Order: sequence, then C-alpha cells, then structure tokens
Amino acid sequence: MKKILIFSLVSLLFISCSSNSESGGEVIVAPVFTAQTKSVASIGHESANVFGVISPSFVSTTTAYGICYGLNPDPTINGSFIAGANIIPATGGFSCQLTSLAHNTNYYVRAFGTTSSGTTYGDQLVFSTLNQLYVNGGTVIDIDGNNYTTVVINGKQWMQENLNVSKYRNGDVIPEVTNMTDWDALTTGAWCYYENDTANGPVYGKLYNWYAINDPRGLAPTGWHIPTDVEWSSLTTFLGGTSAAGIKMRDIGDLWSTSAVLATNQAGFSALPGGYGYLTHTYAPPDQPFDSIGDVAFWWSATSLNTNTAYSLNVNLNNSVTRSSILKKSALSVRCVRY
Repeated sequence: MKKILIFSLVSLLFISCSSNSESGGEVIVAPVFTAQTKSVASIGHESANVFGVISPSFVSTTTAYGICYGLNPDPTINGSFIAGANIIPATGGFSCQLTSLAHNTNYYVRAFGTTSSGTTYGDQLVFSTLNQLYVNGGTVIDIDGNNYTTVVINGKQWMQENLNVSKYRNGDVIPEVTNMTDWDALTTGAWCYYENDTANGPVYGKLYNWYAINDPRGLAPTGWHIPTDVEWSSLTTFLGGTSAAGIKMRDIGDLWSTSAVLATNQAGFSALPGGYGYLTHTYAPPDQPFDSIGDVAFWWSATSLNTNTAYSLNVNLNNSVTRSSILKKSALSVRCVRY
C-alpha cells in the first residue's frame, strides 16, 4: 500500500512538472485594467492640466477615458469630467485641460477609464488654483467700431485683444500695403494682415509699422495710447520677470503651435501668437516676409531707440518675455493701454 502511495505522488509530481514545462514554466496572468492619476501641471487661476494613464493593453478596448474633477473628494463621471483625447497607445498616457475653474479654490481630480466591464478610477490628487491677477475692465470701441474687451492689471487698463483699426483717430485712412518692395520703402504709417490674408484680421488683428504707432493723428482710441517701453517693462516685472511673465500672459486656447498646457493666462492678457512681418528684411522674392504665426506674440512699444529702430515685446513658445529693438519698418501687432 505504501509503495502504491509513493508511486502515485511521484506520478502526480511528474505530470505537474510536465505541464509547467509545456508552458515554458511561466505563470500567465491576465492583464488588469487600471487608471492612474499621474500629475497636475500649469496650474493657473482658472485652469490646470491633469495627466493620466490607463493600462496600455486596454487602449483599444477603452470606450471612454479622461479626468473627473470637483470641489469634493472622490469625483466621478456622474459629476464634472473632461473626456480625454489623443491618448498614446504605447503608454496609455493622456492629458486633459480643465478650464473655467474658480480661483483660489481646492479641486479634487481622478483619472478614469471605461471598458465594457465598467469604469475604473485612479488615485485622487488635490490642487489649488492661483489668485487671479486682473479684474475685468469693460470694453472700448475704436473709430472703425471694433469693440475690444479690457482687463486691469496692476492698476493699468489694457486691451485684451490686438488692435484692428484701419483709421487714425481723426478719421484719416491708414493705407494697407501688401507689396514687399512698397512696404520696405515706407517711412509713413501702414498696416497689413499676416501673409496678407484677411482671415487673420478677426483673430490676430492687423500688423502695423512703427510709423503708424508714432503718427501724431493717433492710432489708439481716444483716451488710450501705445504702451511705452517702461510700461511694458513694468507689466513684465509685476508678472514675475522675463522668465515667468509669459506663462501668465499666454492664452490657453489651441492657436499656439504647442499645447496650451504651458499657459495659464493668469494675468488675463490672452496673448495670441500673431507672428510678424518684415522683421529681418533679409527676404528676397519669392520669399514671403511673414513668420512665426502660432509661435510668437509680438507687440510694438511707443519708445524709439534711434532713427531706424524701436523697442518691442514678445512672448514665445517657451513662455519667456523678450524685450527687443527692431526695425521700424517691421510689421507687428499692437496692444493699447489707457492713460
């Protein structure tokens, strides 16, 4: 009886080892669907970007994913959420931009993912929105009837949009110049659209040479003026300096060529990347003298440096603010500030 028992145990062990051998000795574990809330970045006064990950092996079977958020712990898709897009199949990574948040407020966020089996949530993260650095300033109308929203930043009232006027304050027409050679010969005021495309006007406004800025007939609406170099520098300093101000000035929309994940618009300035024209004057036909739409926001200063150049300010993709002296023949956007 003892021999039979031993034989049976040995046989059972042999069969078990054989089974493991046939499968390569590996234990195959079915993948588990998970969601992870990774981090929160670019926190502003009314926006933030939240990063999440879902199991890469489940990307193709996921019917929905994104970020839940709210003022109370453990937010779910039954409350506020942002659906994700452009997930990275290899990693399952994605991000969602939260907007229209209240400033100086705590928010709870969780990543989620949904398959046919249900919805899974990631761990909860908490962040606080920043203080708003501006107050709404009402509107102003130019001589063409264009209506501009304004904001008050550090006691100064600024237009929240680029100027789009075609006349001086007295009603005289500012000529539109579309030919490179004609533009280059100018020593009087003129304007153009970026790449001479009228569709750019309603979004980015007009581009002006500095002679239009300096014309005694006045480019800005009554009671307003083109900011001086000192006023631009004061704004930059208030917003934290050249390396910090840009992120607070950039619009959080999708007109910038890199994701607005990098922007907070905490100052309410809503800078748009309107590019520039005729900046370097190294172009030659058939080259077009326009560049950097989607990449750079450029504005004139009213301050002249010498006969040929004046100061300007720009915000670029890395969110730095740069003060430059450039040719007065260049074509740049204009913002106005109230006296």
